[in-house]
Amino acid sequence: MISLQRLNDLPKPQFVASLATIFEHSPWVAERVADLRPFKSGLALHAAMSDAVMCAPQEQQMALILAHPELAGRAAQRGELTEHSSGEQKGAGLSTLTPEQFERLNGLNQRYRERFGFPFIVAVKGHTPESVLALLSERIAHEVAEERKVALEQICRIARFRLADLIEEPCGDAILAMLEDLAAFSESGDGLTCSYLTPAHRATAARIREFMLAAGLHVHIDAVGNVIGRLPGAHPAARAVLTGSHYDTVINAGKYDGRLGIALPIAVAAKLRREGVQLPFPLEIIAFAEEEGVRFKSAFLGSRAVAGHFDFKALDSADAQGLTMRQAIGAAGLDVARIPAAARDARQVACFVEVHIEQGPVLLDAGVPVGVVTSIAGCRRSIVTVTGLSGHAGTVPMALRRDAAAAAAEMVLSIEKRCAAEPGLVGTVGRLGVPGGAINVIPGRCEFSIDIRAGDDAARDVALEDIREQMQRIASRRGVSVSEAPVLEAAGAPCDPALQEALASSVERVTANTARRLPSGAGHDAMMMASLTQIAMLFVRCGNGGISHHPQETLSASDSEIAARVFEDFLRHKEP
Repeated sequence: MISLQRLNDLPKPQFVASLATIFEHSPWVAERVADLRPFKSGLALHAAMSDAVMCAPQEQQMALILAHPELAGRAAQRGELTEHSSGEQKGAGLSTLTPEQFERLNGLNQRYRERFGFPFIVAVKGHTPESVLALLSERIAHEVAEERKVALEQICRIARFRLADLIEEPCGDAILAMLEDLAAFSESGDGLTCSYLTPAHRATAARIREFMLAAGLHVHIDAVGNVIGRLPGAHPAARAVLTGSHYDTVINAGKYDGRLGIALPIAVAAKLRREGVQLPFPLEIIAFAEEEGVRFKSAFLGSRAVAGHFDFKALDSADAQGLTMRQAIGAAGLDVARIPAAARDARQVACFVEVHIEQGPVLLDAGVPVGVVTSIAGCRRSIVTVTGLSGHAGTVPMALRRDAAAAAAEMVLSIEKRCAAEPGLVGTVGRLGVPGGAINVIPGRCEFSIDIRAGDDAARDVALEDIREQMQRIASRRGVSVSEAPVLEAAGAPCDPALQEALASSVERVTANTARRLPSGAGHDAMMMASLTQIAMLFVRCGNGGISHHPQETLSASDSEIAARVFEDFLRHKEP
């Protein structure tokens, strides 16, 4: 391996020589990007090399395609493959084909070459012989120009995996590069929005799968779209340590919420594999498909499925276009009938550890990069509808009005007053509106949301009952009615004391400072996982005042590096 910093500093001939095997027998690709140095990350280098390939003259592109051997072809049989090609084909099981598989592959290879004039190329990492054969059969139907483009894309994908095995870079830089890369997939052109099973969401899942494969993980996608990468342990029967977070986002989101908890363990797993370190237990990284509840108004879909508590009634909920979740899952090529199989057996799980940005200013104000979470606040959400009587803004006297918006405003202030009176209790009205309202009409209906959270479930529930009583009193006095529709109830989740101590010890070994401990006011996938196993959380400082769920959400490479070192230390000291 070679460090990215050294690669950036090498004289041009040595730089080209170091990367000569990344694109099969084609050192011109490295030559073409040498003057673009320094590269900030391995992903940035790969992007530059891929651009060089895709922008090259067609003759040069064809020469690159023709430099590749056929899968399990004559060159493989004669032992003439490059070390990279040989290892890749062996990893996909192409060196141990059955006679029937070899015959099918040989026949398809011949038909393919006769049709296109070049060998079938696919990045075989993550494939099996059967999936390769199925893909080859599918691609034979392409038009020549389309297939030439696909072949080049696959060559670039092969290069991504080869670079990952060659280049060493700090985990912090690698983490930020992955998160920046994922942020390119969005439903909107002017911000990051990635809601469940949209095209942007599915592209994000595919890229996370690529990152996991490049890190050497065994990867599969379950029936709700969770992307799961497994790093085998020295003791196959040992209970697995699970980690991860969600990859969906709120509308106009930041780049780090949730996704840090995916990219960071991927970077750590890649580092462990490069260094030849095998943990005594399997490590599984779960990129949960949905946590925010944006599209179908049902949160924690991914972690609920893994914990065995998926709400099957939610399958019939519809998005703004009237498409049901059931239909969206089917359109994504997933199978609703297999959702129960996503549930994990608690007997095979040791614990769940989530890494997450703090989404607040506590660590920032304390001047520390990481903190150990003590508990996750429980949450109860509902939608309140206030119904009064519409009337003309100019003809109804103030004393005779049954103004739904004015009543709602008083209710909102009562929520603020009740929650401000008790430490650790927070209440938020995040949505407030007058459906169909007009500037010259007394509001006859008003809707608002309530989100009540506390570290103690009992205190939260007492506060909510107090709020409900106060809303009824306000409604009675103002001559309006009030109704409430619950949306979400999530119990608070205390973090396991022993795991807290283990994380704190890792923080202290890495930073040489006493670990800061703090509760989480935000909900996380770990809350759902708490019903399956013991949980722990590591918070990472976010800058810019601790802002989150916003494009101005920030995270530094140095804090990411420290958090990665803490997580790695935790894994190295964890008993099976």
